[in-house]
Amino acid sequence: MVRYVYYEFWAALAMLFGSAVGVAVAVGVRDETPVRSDGVPLVAAVALGFLVVSALLRSSRLKWFGDVREFEAAVPRPHTGATPPNRTYTVWLVALFVFAALLTSFVGDVVILPVVMGLDWLAKTVVGARWERRNGRVLWRGHDREEPWKLSYAPVSPPRATRTATDAPPA
Repeated sequence: MVRYVYYEFWAALAMLFGSAVGVAVAVGVRDETPVRSDGVPLVAAVALGFLVVSALLRSSRLKWFGDVREFEAAVPRPHTGATPPNRTYTVWLVALFVFAALLTSFVGDVVILPVVMGLDWLAKTVVGARWERRNGRVLWRGHDREEPWKLSYAPVSPPRATRTATDAPPA
C-alpha cells in the first residue's frame, strides 16, 4: 500500500519533470522554444489559474470532477502491514511519463498536455492532504490488488500527552 498524498505528489513531480525534459530536448533538437520569452508570464498565470480551478473542482462533490466523494467512500484499512504496490500499475505510470516526455520533445506545441496533467495531480495532492487533515484520517491506495486505485483509510493517532519536567501529567 502507498499513501495517497505521496503517490499523487510524486506522480505530479515526475510528470512535470518529464515535461521539462521534453522541453529541453525540443529546444536542443529544433533550436526553438515552445513558448516565446514574452509569453512566459502569461503561461505561468494560466498554469496557476488552472491549478486553482482544478483544486476547487477536486475539492467539491461534483460527480465527474470532485474527489471528496471518493475520499468519503474509502473503507477502513484492512490491516496494518504494508503490502508491496502492484508493479504493473507502476509500470503503466512510468510508461505514461516516458510517452509524455517523448511527445513533448517531438511535438513542441503539445507541451501543455503533460503540464496540465502534472498540475492536476498536484491539485489532487493538495485536496487529499486538506481532506486528511480535516477528517483525522490518512488515505491509502492499493489495499486491493485487483483494484489498486481503491482507497482505504487509517485513523491518525492522537498526539502524545505532554509531560512536565518532573514527569507529572499537566494539570
